[in-house]
Amino acid sequence: MNYNINSGGLVCEADGKLLLVDIRNYSGTCLLNASSGDTSHLDGLFWFMNKVGDDIYYSDQMQGHRLYRMNLSTQSAERIQDRPCYGLALSGDWLYYKSETDHKLYRCLLDGRKESRVTDEPVECFVVEEDQVYYVTQQGIRSCHVTGNDREQLSESVGIHLLKIGETLIFADIKNQYLLTALHLQTGEARVYADVSPNSLNSDGRFIYCANRNNESSVYRIDLDTGSKIRICGESADHIHVLGDTIYFSSRFEWYKMSLTGGQAEKVITLS
Repeated sequence: MNYNINSGGLVCEADGKLLLVDIRNYSGTCLLNASSGDTSHLDGLFWFMNKVGDDIYYSDQMQGHRLYRMNLSTQSAERIQDRPCYGLALSGDWLYYKSETDHKLYRCLLDGRKESRVTDEPVECFVVEEDQVYYVTQQGIRSCHVTGNDREQLSESVGIHLLKIGETLIFADIKNQYLLTALHLQTGEARVYADVSPNSLNSDGRFIYCANRNNESSVYRIDLDTGSKIRICGESADHIHVLGDTIYFSSRFEWYKMSLTGGQAEKVITLS
């Protein structure tokens, strides 16, 4: 599961190269060669990047947020859908996205065919896992089959930054001061972290990593099994991404990285 989509999908790793969106000047997307340090510039602001083979699927903010596909070898891009989309997420052979026109959830095949609407109501955020969609509306958290059938109300909470880890949904609860909340799907029990309010949220599949607005947006790591939490970086962070054993995040409109275990953050690239 690509948890980085939750943070905007602004950093993506492909074939020894790192793609980073210019969040300072919004001039385009930087392609960084990890071994040589050489950089090149790609036209387009690639939000919600999903990698499939040699292709990157993304919402191009320079093209009205339309859905595009770029081949990394040729660097040729083509429009897949004309609908402005947000939160683009890959699952199996399908792309899922929230329409920026009616805010409902849609899906289409990788070539743009067979587009269909999944939800009848506007969606705040969503997660797709296998044949289930978990999504947030103003009326609470719900689930349905990927076709839109078999809808079920899971909670009256209204969340943002939605993640699913195992049988637990993780989110910031809008109705409860944006506090970090872990909702266990089988029992319906919710654990609330009273001193953690994330403005960015990510996971490596075991731990939660978040920028805690209750402590100057510094980076915290939270163990879902024990409930323990620790601050692992004092930098003010946003757009937290996890790639392998490294965290990438933005601070003062520059990209930094550090180990998942924490420590001193290192600037990845200086955006001129």
